[in-house]
Amino acid sequence: MDQPAEAVFPTDKLSALRLGRPLVAEVEAGRPQYRAWVEIRPLRTDADDAARREGRTRNDERRSFRLTHCEYVIERLDGWDYDIGSNELKRIVATDEANLLALLQDWGVAPERFAHPWNTDFPA
Repeated sequence: MDQPAEAVFPTDKLSALRLGRPLVAEVEAGRPQYRAWVEIRPLRTDADDAARREGRTRNDERRSFRLTHCEYVIERLDGWDYDIGSNELKRIVATDEANLLALLQDWGVAPERFAHPWNTDFPA
C-alpha cells in the first residue's frame, strides 16, 4: 500500500516564510455570516531587526511561527473596523518548520492552500 505523501510547502511559500513574510489560508467558517482564515506569521528576532536597519531581509531556516485561526464578520470585511465582532479561535507557536507542518496537519489545513495576504481577501 502506498504511503501518503509528506506535506510540504511549495518552494515560493517556504521562501516567504523563511524571509519573515506572513501567509494565510481561507478555511471554512463555523458560523453563517463569517469568513475564516488561518494565518502563519513568522516571529521576528533581533537579527531580523538588525538586518532591516541595514536595508536587507534575513533568510532563516530555523524560524518560529505564530499560527492563528480567526473568524471575521463578512459585512465588516470591507471597512476599517474589520476586527469588530471577530473571533480568535486558536493561537499557537510552532517552534520550527516541522512543528508548523504538524500543527497544520492537526488543524486540517494543507500547506499548498496558503497564499500571500495581499493575494486574498484576508482583512488585516
